[in-house]
Amino acid sequence: MTKKLIIFLVEGITEKISFGVIFSEIFNNRNIEFHIINGDITSDYSISYQNIKRKIKQQIKTFLGKEHYKKSDIIQVNHIVDTDGTFIANNKIKKHSKDNTIYKKDKILTKKIDYIKKRNEKKSRILKKLYKSNTIFGLPYKIYYLSCNLEHVLHNEANINQNEKKKDMAENFEFEYSNKEKDFLKFIRSKNIAVKQNYNKSWKYITKENNSLKRNSNLHLIFEGYQTW
Repeated sequence: MTKKLIIFLVEGITEKISFGVIFSEIFNNRNIEFHIINGDITSDYSISYQNIKRKIKQQIKTFLGKEHYKKSDIIQVNHIVDTDGTFIANNKIKKHSKDNTIYKKDKILTKKIDYIKKRNEKKSRILKKLYKSNTIFGLPYKIYYLSCNLEHVLHNEANINQNEKKKDMAENFEFEYSNKEKDFLKFIRSKNIAVKQNYNKSWKYITKENNSLKRNSNLHLIFEGYQTW
């Protein structure tokens, strides 16, 4: 009997490198596949509150079109996103002269204040819609966050801009936790990272105050009760 499939939708290669091996080891009774969207679909200029679910459906169909799976093989779609401080108040977005956007614990520093405000407004609305969506394309769907981004959660560094450095960090993380499922689960469930609430409450928490800038994640919830998928 063919193992059923869990798809992880991720922004880029660093998520796949960081999590690919260890997730396969933990979900050893399932097929695990990562589909790289190549960017943040929740803040893409062509994406809106109205079409986001259709765009995710297209991503799933794109995955199926290039792989050897059928839709009926899929038992779960898990979507992993960065929060990028998207839920903070507009008065926490401050002007500075540097080209790079800087994420602090209580504010965002940026050269493009209006752009970040518009991005946050759109992205926050989309994320709220997605976490309340139980299915997309007729498939079970859940969305999980890394705050304020992957490197922040895994390495406690929120402002890494060099892609090569990000890739090196991802490879180091993969090496550190490969064949160490218990160590990884201890890490991702640790009080320094995990939002210790249920799925809906973990999302309500991240929308409050400056929480979407802090080092938080609800990724640990993926590993609670997954055997029932």
